[in-house]
Amino acid sequence: MGIDKAGKKSSRFNFIRRSSSRTTDDSATQELEAPVDGTEDDSTPAPEGAQGEETRGLQDEPNSQDQTNAQDQTDAQDELPRQDPLPIVTESPEDESLRQDSLPIMTESPQEEAEMQFMSPSSDTPAQELASTAVDADRADSPVEDPEVTLKHLQETFQDIIDDKLANIPHRLIDTHSGILYTSDDLEGIFKESEEYQRLSENLLSTSVSKLQRKVNGFFRYAMLSHKWASAKDEPQYWQIKGSVYEMNAPREIRKLQQFCTTSKREGYRWAWSDTCCIDKTNNAELQESIISMFSWYKESAITIVYLADVSDISQLKDSQWFKRGWTLQELLAPQFIKFYKQDWQPLIDSDRNHKDELLTILHDITHIDIDNLKLFQPGVDNVKKRLSWVGTRTTKKIEDIAYCLMGIFGIHMPVMYGEKHNAFVRLQKEIMALTDDLSLFDWLGESSTLHSYFAAHPRCFMTPSYDARQDSTSPKFEFRLLKTSKRITSGLSSSALKLVKDVLSNPPHGRFIANGRMSMPFFVHEVVTLVPNQNKPGIFSYLVKAEGLSELEVIVTQQLAPLYGKSVAAKYRIVRMWDKSLIQRQGSTGAEAPDTLTADNPDSPDPPTTEGSPKQETDKEKEKENEKDKEKEKDKGKGKDKEKEKDKDKESWVGRSKEFVTDFVADMVTQSTAAALIRRLQEPFVAQLLCSSGDKQPWRRVGTTTRVIAHASSGSVNFRALENVIVH
Repeated sequence: MGIDKAGKKSSRFNFIRRSSSRTTDDSATQELEAPVDGTEDDSTPAPEGAQGEETRGLQDEPNSQDQTNAQDQTDAQDELPRQDPLPIVTESPEDESLRQDSLPIMTESPQEEAEMQFMSPSSDTPAQELASTAVDADRADSPVEDPEVTLKHLQETFQDIIDDKLANIPHRLIDTHSGILYTSDDLEGIFKESEEYQRLSENLLSTSVSKLQRKVNGFFRYAMLSHKWASAKDEPQYWQIKGSVYEMNAPREIRKLQQFCTTSKREGYRWAWSDTCCIDKTNNAELQESIISMFSWYKESAITIVYLADVSDISQLKDSQWFKRGWTLQELLAPQFIKFYKQDWQPLIDSDRNHKDELLTILHDITHIDIDNLKLFQPGVDNVKKRLSWVGTRTTKKIEDIAYCLMGIFGIHMPVMYGEKHNAFVRLQKEIMALTDDLSLFDWLGESSTLHSYFAAHPRCFMTPSYDARQDSTSPKFEFRLLKTSKRITSGLSSSALKLVKDVLSNPPHGRFIANGRMSMPFFVHEVVTLVPNQNKPGIFSYLVKAEGLSELEVIVTQQLAPLYGKSVAAKYRIVRMWDKSLIQRQGSTGAEAPDTLTADNPDSPDPPTTEGSPKQETDKEKEKENEKDKEKEKDKGKGKDKEKEKDKDKESWVGRSKEFVTDFVADMVTQSTAAALIRRLQEPFVAQLLCSSGDKQPWRRVGTTTRVIAHASSGSVNFRALENVIVH
């Protein structure tokens, strides 16, 4: 509006200085303007003469101020009446010079430009903001803040912005101009000695907080190096960096570091970070903090430069070792802006734009990571199986790192303890288990951990595709059996079976927990009657299993098992089905499920799943219509009672959320028809697990299998099995 930044600075001081004297004048003016009894309010037009006289009086006020303060143009500017707009001020040559000095020119990265477009708008005219606040204070007869206090507050805000930035960047960075390695304390000193800092400090009163934030972010922009390590003795370590990295000639990989710094400087970034030399690995506290923070460092970087030492052409990209290392997974997902460089340090593609966007389809084909996660990845514990599978084919030099490199992917922080070996991956799974009820955490094949049988030994166990039980529902045998049992179920349930179903629907099982190496798991249990070797498949551990309520099934395991014949007590076995909250769904649900769930068709459907040409289940429909009235009667009575019952439960336990999921509609699930729907659901094929115990009172352990165990209910079996909490090790 015609007011320059230099004008803001002087007007703010003058406004505060003169605001006290204005309070009395404003009071008098308000008395004159206030309506009295018998006079018209502001909405009534004034007589022409009176209006002109009043307007002249208001317009003359700033002129009288100008004549009184002709030596101080800025003071006159602040004495404007509240109802008039700010006048246009002609800036002097000195003001012009000051304004230009307060606006340094900075080159911003494409990423920063994109971020600025989405920043919430904030005022770049703090003088006007302060003036508005002061006017409101005048109206309330409040004292005006001393200018020294205001300046001190702005200085503290400026320092807080600097501290916050330094707390979220790596502890050490290399100056790409000098090649010197600096700590975060050094970086603060360098910034405060810069001309940028001096200009901002001198113009704090005329600089908005958002601008301070942008300038601080711009100064501390840094580039990150992502690469496949050579041998540890060839990579430059922290203790080897003496003076400028540009002047070093050893170790062998020092040239890679030099080229990285040179490339970062050419791209316009003053600071650079490399994991080989910017972490003091002899300091355990620093090493642990760096490993935990590394994902966020890559995410906050201005650019991540990926050096592909084994790629000379884009056609070789898919075979690069960079895609086979564990740590480079987060270095692909976390950064917002990436550039790939070939072995000769030339860009992989001729583009200054984000290579991650330019090569999106190729990266998807190589990593099998979906497009959305490549474009904008968010840490979390959803889709557990899928996230663990991403690192299934990758390797790390240390066993523990296969777990540590996944902490940022899941947003999990846990102590880093080198020397714990395979226990690190078990601890990671325990941390995930504490934060989610996603059962895909247990959808793995292969060796179980030696530390706990219910956890996988390695991420590669999760690489098998998720099983969909619907594929078995299309077989004629399954269709005939389901149609037959459906008639039996809907024709009537025994009171004991109906009570068991209602108990499950109204009070889903409690969450799983870990205590002293034991887990309490809710299962539908089928006791194994016989387990004998499969003579038709010699050379592998294949067994034929007959369990209560199930058809005979084949189990191929990773270790030899003791056979079970009749009353033999050498070993005990169970086929179990894990409780899944998706077994009960809302009425009218579409049955849409996540790709990785282990469930089949929607249980709320009145008809069982059938192939084309199957007979309709009219009996089921009629039965459900008859029960509509019963559902309405029970709804009001049951909903309030069950809500109160669930209120004090352990809702924060691992699967406790499944109880909360059904609380609002649990009354709809306890009728005879919905109980029949659940039983029909339990009659469908399901992914089972094999448990074994060495004898009575011995702990149950999960047996590792090389193929999924798909169990089918035996023909004509409609008995409902209550859930049982089983302690497993």
